Amino acid sequence: MNLSYNAGIIDFPFILKKKNILFRLFYLLLLCLPSVLTKAADIHILEDKDRGFSAQQVYLMYSKGEVPLLNHNKFSSGVTSSVYWLIVNLPRQRFEQKLVIGNPNINRLDFYRVTNGKVVLDNITGDHYPFSQRPVNNRLFVFPLLPHEQQNYYLVRIDKHNESLQLDAEVISDAEFYNRMMEENLINALTWGILLLIIVFGTFLFISVKDKLYLYYVLYILSALLWVLADTGYGFQLLWPEYPDFANRARLFLNLCLTVTIIQFMQAFIGQSSDSRWYKPLQIIKIINIIFAVLVLTVPFPTGDANQALYVFLVIHLTIDALTLIPFLLSIIEKVRINNRQAWFYLISVLALMVCIFAELFEQAGVTISNTSYFQDYGVQTGIVIEAVILNFGLAIRFNRYKDDKEQLLIKINEKQNELTERIIETQESERKKIAAQLHDEVGSLLSLASLHISSVIDQNKGSQETVLKLKKADEVLHSVTTTVRNMSHTLTPLAIERYGFKNAIIDLQNTINLAGVLKIECIIIGFEERDKYNIHLLNDVYRIVQESVNNIIKHAEATHALIQVIGYDEIISVMIEDNGKGLSSNAVMKPGIGLAGIQSKIDYFGGRIEWSEKRDGGTLVNMEIPV
Repeated sequence: MNLSYNAGIIDFPFILKKKNILFRLFYLLLLCLPSVLTKAADIHILEDKDRGFSAQQVYLMYSKGEVPLLNHNKFSSGVTSSVYWLIVNLPRQRFEQKLVIGNPNINRLDFYRVTNGKVVLDNITGDHYPFSQRPVNNRLFVFPLLPHEQQNYYLVRIDKHNESLQLDAEVISDAEFYNRMMEENLINALTWGILLLIIVFGTFLFISVKDKLYLYYVLYILSALLWVLADTGYGFQLLWPEYPDFANRARLFLNLCLTVTIIQFMQAFIGQSSDSRWYKPLQIIKIINIIFAVLVLTVPFPTGDANQALYVFLVIHLTIDALTLIPFLLSIIEKVRINNRQAWFYLISVLALMVCIFAELFEQAGVTISNTSYFQDYGVQTGIVIEAVILNFGLAIRFNRYKDDKEQLLIKINEKQNELTERIIETQESERKKIAAQLHDEVGSLLSLASLHISSVIDQNKGSQETVLKLKKADEVLHSVTTTVRNMSHTLTPLAIERYGFKNAIIDLQNTINLAGVLKIECIIIGFEERDKYNIHLLNDVYRIVQESVNNIIKHAEATHALIQVIGYDEIISVMIEDNGKGLSSNAVMKPGIGLAGIQSKIDYFGGRIEWSEKRDGGTLVNMEIPV
């Protein structure tokens, strides 16, 4: 059985198989060995204001007791022009340990080992160097401390001058280090997964609705996620490991992008218009941030003492960031005061984010918020996740309301279209009625009068056969014209419906066609005794549908007999027409030019349905249902 302790790995299942309690006690003892056999390391810190100390000088100063102890293993200098030295006093150890410097964004670190009183440079790493120069593949700066039989010393030069420096440093065992990494990876996978799902959800909403609000939301969450990755060091580790120049700019660039997208999304989310007093200040801030973002990407960063210009740039940027909060929050409050629901969602989400940010800041400053270091390590990203989830609820509610509003708008549009269509139909019917009335009453009367005069002349000129023949021929022509005018007037508008009712109008149509002797029609009409039960325009169109169907039978079916059945119900009018003609194939039904297009359009207008079918004994059967 191998009980050697290597990165906290022991044959745990084998131990549990033993029923003897001694084996379990022995296993627990092995777990405690690293902490029992290893004394805690002392970590000291020295400020090098002129950035001129050598590693050997620092070690000599430490040997003389001139270097103070790092208080609680935490340090914050704020914006500083100095570099700092860490001196690690490590008692003899029998297990490998690691020095972990908990700040992933340090420009340069020089790691030294002290061997026989001499300081030897072991590694140079930092954000200004490719990620592959890190001694351990980790977002933080981790330096392995090998087992040794005597007290050992290590020095680390930390250079982040003209920038803000916060760090914590500690020496931990391999087992604790890997346990922390597992916990960290689990939490990060959870938070990043939530943010990625939110990005996918926002993209889906944008594609579905084509509303730019959801695009701004996606860009905001994406900027926030990328900024978290850059701030925690994962961006350099996973996304741009061979681009230290961008790693040096990433946090600042993404912070500028984040400011622009959060303002743009906020304005769209709460519905801020140009009438707001805070609209223009926010627009100016967005433009300034965009200009700064372009400069960060394109202008080379100064190095050495010349990077005082970068310090000035950072101060200006931080000042603008602080000033941005004023119009940003006041814009939200302005909408909250008029009880804007979206503004309430945004205010709650911002407050949740700020609570988490301040919790992280307090933890980093040494003020204990909880019994764990959770907020110190994950405060900002937890706040972003909570904010995104709250905003997601707001967007979901807005999306549902948008769908409801869209449906209501479509209903109103349909109502307007129906009103317009009805007005057009009413106008057409009115014009048709006038023309039909003139044709039927005035022109028909004049033609009848002319025919009467001709008949009178014929009676008076019985002796002149030639004259009588001519007059009879003229009378026949007038009679034909009278019939044509009468048919035209009925085609334009079935006056008989208004005068004698729908049932009599259909019967009149039946008699007119039967008189020609080409087609014999039978009619069954049920349910039209009450004149005011159905809209006159509906009855006119039903009459025209029947009229057009009969015309199709005459022109195309070569039938000798047809049956028309019209039944009026409370909700629909049912029309059934059948003939004994040559039939109508399903392909022919859809062909234009055979009179069926007009029937179909009328049925569609009323939201009805029509079915054609072939009869077994020959002929065609047409069923139509027209909603009242």
